[in-house]
Amino acid sequence: MAIYRSDKPTKDGRKWYFKAYKDGRQYKSKKYLTKDDAKKEEALFILKRDLPFNKKFSLVWEDYIKSIEKTRKESTVHSYKKDYNNHIKPYFEEMNICAINTKNIREWAEILENKGISVKYMNKIHNILNKIFDFAIKNYDLPSNPSRTYGTFQQKNDKVIKDNEKLRYITLEEFNQFISVIEDSMWKTFFTFAFYTGCRRGEIQALTWDDIDFDKNEIKIIKTLYEEVKGKISITSTKNNLNRKIKMSKTLRTTLLDYKDEVSKYTDFNRNWFVFGNSRFLPKSNIARYKTKYFTLSGVKEITMHEFRHSHVSLLINEYVKSGQTDTAKFFLMMSNRMGHTIQVMQDVYMHLFPTIQDEIVDILDNL
Repeated sequence: MAIYRSDKPTKDGRKWYFKAYKDGRQYKSKKYLTKDDAKKEEALFILKRDLPFNKKFSLVWEDYIKSIEKTRKESTVHSYKKDYNNHIKPYFEEMNICAINTKNIREWAEILENKGISVKYMNKIHNILNKIFDFAIKNYDLPSNPSRTYGTFQQKNDKVIKDNEKLRYITLEEFNQFISVIEDSMWKTFFTFAFYTGCRRGEIQALTWDDIDFDKNEIKIIKTLYEEVKGKISITSTKNNLNRKIKMSKTLRTTLLDYKDEVSKYTDFNRNWFVFGNSRFLPKSNIARYKTKYFTLSGVKEITMHEFRHSHVSLLINEYVKSGQTDTAKFFLMMSNRMGHTIQVMQDVYMHLFPTIQDEIVDILDNL
């Protein structure tokens, strides 16, 4: 078997191919752009032709990632590749897939722990490893999945965590102090939007003026923006594919209208412009830099963009309770649609922000 270069390349420049034997007959591949591409495809061809036993783990990975590129978001594939290259490849790449056992998984887990990686992130990486083994079981008759047999990683639960450390957020008073130091209209509108909608950063980056209906007072959240390497972006469906429409508060609506009046003065303005960034998306590096700048100027403790999301829910819980409402089930039902989360996730993350009901329990006991 060998790699060949054709004298007649395709229109897009593909000229490399390989030849191999299968079932006693010679097989000639299609053409590829580079010699390395042809070599990789040759290796995958041999992997599929033969049993996977005695095959390198890296070859099974190449076949797995190629298969999910057809059905998964670009952002998901990019994330898998990054985690694989950083945390899975260094340990498993040269191993034969059939030789990997639970002892290897434990040794790998210890390496991750020594890197200081959180248990939550370790389990995210572990999930990718699981999928690779499951793929080999389904496609190459690998007998078992040692990663799944080993199980998920567990966190030691002896650390005392205060309630205010479980979830970080800023209050309305802190937000007002933060926003008061911002003079630039775009950044003032951007952070106001984040606080009063609880949208994810990618959803805000992907927002266009066409997504905002001022007559109906609602915003369509139907897409998210994902930044890849070298400034390349992909705009895909929202996380969990949950499209939603959210209503605007008076403060947010007024802020957005004032900002739209300002950007509408540009001669090339159109409704397909990004709300933040105009004809080009607003990079996350810029968002991070200006966020730090304004938190430093305001003297308010800095939070992440995701914690603006927590701040929004905290704000609404506070106002809900102040209005005399106590039905948490109703609240989380309303909020699950607004935030694009399941009710269960909303309860797991935010239930502890509601006031305790111990006084009501004591009243019941005292009346016995």
